[in-house]
Amino acid sequence: MLDVFGDYSARDPFAALADAVQGCPYQAVAENGGPYALRAADVRRLLTSGDVWSQRSADRRLAGLSERDAARRTELKRFLSHWPVFSDSEYHQRARRTVVRLLRGTVTPELVAACTELFETRLATPVGKSFDWLEEVARPTGRELIATLVGRADAARLIRLSGAVMDELAAAHLDIALIDHALEAVEELRSWLEAARNDPPTPFVAKLGKVWDDPAYGPEPATAFLTQMITGAYDPTTTALCVVGERVGAQVLLDLSVTVLREEVFRLATPFRFATRYARQSMSVGPYRLEADDRINLCLGTANLDPAEYPDPLEIRARENAARALSFGAGKHYCPGALLARTVVEALLTSLKKAQVVFDAEHVEREPELPALRYRKLRGSLVPAV
Repeated sequence: MLDVFGDYSARDPFAALADAVQGCPYQAVAENGGPYALRAADVRRLLTSGDVWSQRSADRRLAGLSERDAARRTELKRFLSHWPVFSDSEYHQRARRTVVRLLRGTVTPELVAACTELFETRLATPVGKSFDWLEEVARPTGRELIATLVGRADAARLIRLSGAVMDELAAAHLDIALIDHALEAVEELRSWLEAARNDPPTPFVAKLGKVWDDPAYGPEPATAFLTQMITGAYDPTTTALCVVGERVGAQVLLDLSVTVLREEVFRLATPFRFATRYARQSMSVGPYRLEADDRINLCLGTANLDPAEYPDPLEIRARENAARALSFGAGKHYCPGALLARTVVEALLTSLKKAQVVFDAEHVEREPELPALRYRKLRGSLVPAV
């Protein structure tokens, strides 16, 4: 059984996920309001099925909250419903097209050059000298990526504010303190965008300003798009960069192409490990019977480590089906920012090959929650790859 609510700050979540998918294809977790599907074939089928959708039904967990706390959670859910990832029907189609337009043109030679310069500087650190890969490589690169979207002056602040929303989403249980913190952050993000749209620091913000003024959207969806784009770009990218540092050894760096390595890194990383869907009508999922609006939790993290599709799933190796991994979802909710994350990770792997060094991780700490892979510390040193 997968310990969905366990503390993974010190233990290896990769091993736990791989063990779980081999142990059972489904499991029930009463506290989270629905069964979990773990196998790759089932998760992929449900991600692309018309029988379920992402539009959130009533949250039955609210019954245990006070009236004030339930209202706060409902307010946050209303904000999140504007995110394309949490929406469906006609609104989702329109919002997704808008988000794709917002991101168009953000992958530039200038971004690649800036990231490559950062990597080459960090990889010039003397072999054997200890440093924190998270603080010296992953987070600075994530900030560089967000600066491309919102400008350099406010990138760190907006990452922090969006991180408060991510903290609530990643929590295994409802936590009123996290909900309040997220709502306060949303208000600050809205205020920032209201001011920034008048003198936009980047083309991305200029386009968000048009969304703000569009009667079909308005301030709330514009702020929601901003928040989703920052969390969706920063967290997966920094996580994947940390997975490179933690798990890419000398032999695979030398033997495998950058493209193969990149896809394997994202398969292992799976930054957001669960996707929630709701039944649109009565249906069966494995041994479970779902009624309309019942919740099913799809575990992308176990699906990407399913030995039925990925033999020796914890190894990094050449695979014909690596591009089928579900790290960015599948179907109509496939992550529109995948190209950004892939571009940055590819630049790091290219720099490592050029420098012929890898990172030897000596001390690893992760955030405790299982739903999102996020690191606290990744300390070690560079070692020669040859």
